[in-house]
Amino acid sequence: MIYEWYVDIFFLTNTLLDVSAMLAAGVILNRQIRVGRCILTCTLGVLLSIVFLLHMNMLWSSVLLHGAVHPLMTLMVFGGKDRVGYLRALLTMYLVIFVMGGVQNSIAVYFGSSTVQILFSGVLAAVMFVIYLIRRRVTGGICQVELWLQEQKVTVKAYCDSGNLLRDPENGMPVSILQQEILTALQTERQTLETHRIGYRTIHENDGTLEVVTLDRMDIYHRGTVRQIMYPEVGLHKGEVMQRPKVQLLLNAEYF
Repeated sequence: MIYEWYVDIFFLTNTLLDVSAMLAAGVILNRQIRVGRCILTCTLGVLLSIVFLLHMNMLWSSVLLHGAVHPLMTLMVFGGKDRVGYLRALLTMYLVIFVMGGVQNSIAVYFGSSTVQILFSGVLAAVMFVIYLIRRRVTGGICQVELWLQEQKVTVKAYCDSGNLLRDPENGMPVSILQQEILTALQTERQTLETHRIGYRTIHENDGTLEVVTLDRMDIYHRGTVRQIMYPEVGLHKGEVMQRPKVQLLLNAEYF
């Protein structure tokens, strides 16, 4: 069987797919990428792979492509000062390419293998893969928390919020943010809680004050572990604290 190989189509297809894979890996890893450098690097990498294919057999060109060209491309785009970060970027890029290639082959089998379909399916696969991992990263921060107050318990969904660095200025205790209606359900008529107010500032630099109470205990169930916090402080927020994902408690970053 004889295959016809068009260098121009190979160059265009692989350059766009490599750029998509690099950008997708940057989004997944939350790394800043210079788009111009990324495009230039991928262009040079594909040109080098074409030289290998023209002067070597398929086996050796594949070895050089995956053993030298792609690692060098990743080094130029992401940098190599952080070795662990570099290896993570390289593995993520290969994972994205693997997913894109699988989608491309499936579409080629069922709908044909035109250049437009290959490009569209590859880019679509990268976008869907990024959305999936971002959603997984967000939902992975959700955990179950039990709040205790004078032998009364309520179970809520909580989000491990790395941006919540709020502390009580009086004692330095970390403060989590709780939907106020949850505390109302936890209290009984005989309970009277001492409250005080602390100041806060959001990421949008909005200032305000927050009513804070101290509970008896808080049990955090996260990824197969349980952490018990005695006398945790929680700030009371009127209305929903978070809609996507929908949770009732924003844990302080110190707790995880």
